[in-house]
Amino acid sequence: MKNILIKSFLSLIFCLNLYGQANLVPINNRIYDFLERMTVKDALDFNSFFKPISRKEIAAMLHEIEPEKLSDVEKEELIYLKQEFNREIISIINPNQNFNGKLNLLWAGSTEDRLNLLDYNSPHFNFTFNPILGLSVRNIYDELQLKRWWGFSFYGDINDFSFQGDFRDNWEQGDNLDKDYRFNDKTGPIILKSTTNTIEYSETRGAVLYSNEWMTIGAVKELFNLGSGYRSQLVLSQKAPSFPSIYLKLAPVEWLQFNYLHGWLISRIEDTLLTYKTFIQGRDRRIYRDKYFVMHDIQIKPFSDLTLNLGETVIYSDNGVYWGYLIPFLFFRSVDHMFEGGGGSNAGNNGSLFFDINYKFLSKFKTYFSVFIDELSLSDLLDGSSDRNQFAYSIGLHAYDFGISNLGARIEYSRILPWVYSNFVQTQTYTNSNYLLGHYIGQNSDQLFLQLDYRLLRGLEFKFWGEMIRRGGFDDVANQYTDPGEPFLYGLRRNETNLGLEITYEYIHDLSGRISYQYSDITDEDALRTPEFMMGRQHSFSVGFYYGL
Repeated sequence: MKNILIKSFLSLIFCLNLYGQANLVPINNRIYDFLERMTVKDALDFNSFFKPISRKEIAAMLHEIEPEKLSDVEKEELIYLKQEFNREIISIINPNQNFNGKLNLLWAGSTEDRLNLLDYNSPHFNFTFNPILGLSVRNIYDELQLKRWWGFSFYGDINDFSFQGDFRDNWEQGDNLDKDYRFNDKTGPIILKSTTNTIEYSETRGAVLYSNEWMTIGAVKELFNLGSGYRSQLVLSQKAPSFPSIYLKLAPVEWLQFNYLHGWLISRIEDTLLTYKTFIQGRDRRIYRDKYFVMHDIQIKPFSDLTLNLGETVIYSDNGVYWGYLIPFLFFRSVDHMFEGGGGSNAGNNGSLFFDINYKFLSKFKTYFSVFIDELSLSDLLDGSSDRNQFAYSIGLHAYDFGISNLGARIEYSRILPWVYSNFVQTQTYTNSNYLLGHYIGQNSDQLFLQLDYRLLRGLEFKFWGEMIRRGGFDDVANQYTDPGEPFLYGLRRNETNLGLEITYEYIHDLSGRISYQYSDITDEDALRTPEFMMGRQHSFSVGFYYGL
């Protein structure tokens, strides 16, 4: 089965005509914020619903921006960012451009290029390599907490095949470490080593992709954002660790795009029948149950200021890779009926629907509305007869350059009703390695987020933000399937208020410093949910320096 799948995939790849490069730019790269601001300002047309996108796509958008529409700071930003994507921009302007064909160390080809540790450019092979280094110190919970990380990243292409990789090793120290990252939006670590006051973990990402004029396809292990949300996303956020996937993106015309992922997740549910003893007593070989994620999404742009997305997700498990979910264009809800129907009770999978609207209703203003549906009865919702409507939504407004140049403002509200993301089958919860794939606040909760951001100089950014988060209880999962269901925010309440100020400065490409302050006030009626050291009013300060994102 696995050999057939691999051979079929490779055969599809190699029978295609070659066209272009498609290295994906990580979702935390500063470029996405710039593209979003330029879109709100009507200097560009970029939809941030599905990320990451390729260097080739970003270069085309940067090349499209007219400097005459920008402020002085934005013009400097544009020049600076074009240095990052100069090779791709040159390929757009002059596809027959011949590069020097030399291996260069600590080299920028011209004033229009950025500096890289290792760089090679030729007509048929390109390669770039850079280190990753970082150190941050944080004063929180009446102690100093340290974090350091190191690694490397690279990307390149051979004709029309692209490859990339990113590795980083992390170490954290502190008596009151938040080891499970349960209450923040950062990517959850898979801890390799842990002591009373330290943790160590690593993360690796990468991709091998083929791209032509209208399609990108390949194997990817990367963090994805799927959903219009700034603080977090409903469908896929950065909360869960990256997972390997088959990736497909089709864009046959400007107004239509199709996205597909089939991923391999870590269930953390032990298969006790397959677990076996090793030669060392007490060190049994632990085998986990199979778990998979599949998603497809269609994006339509009927007007220049309106973008619509509609799609499905499925979490399935236990029976190996199912070929029905490897056909990107099938209606997955109907595929699931093949498991559940015909006497196959409790044999189905965890399917969901989502849709998203992005609308620029005025120049310099954009609004968005995103919905994720686990279970919904429209009649019950309208007459209020049941609380078993399990869906989540986010609604937000982004304004930029309104009255004051380089000033941005955001307001976003997200609500996740009880039992969204959960399932009575342990291997079909909406998680990877026990971290949520969707919005990090989780089910039975809501969040109001506001932010002001201002850029004084190229690379110098100020952010002032605040949020209020309410979390309810989490009862017996059997109640998820019992009428009338639980009301929103049922159970023991956790309330959290945060205020933050952050100053970031990027001196040269990838070399940055950050200073931040955060005030938090947390109360929790559940004595077991929140560690004691997090409770009450807290002040934290942090300073960090890093090279590489």
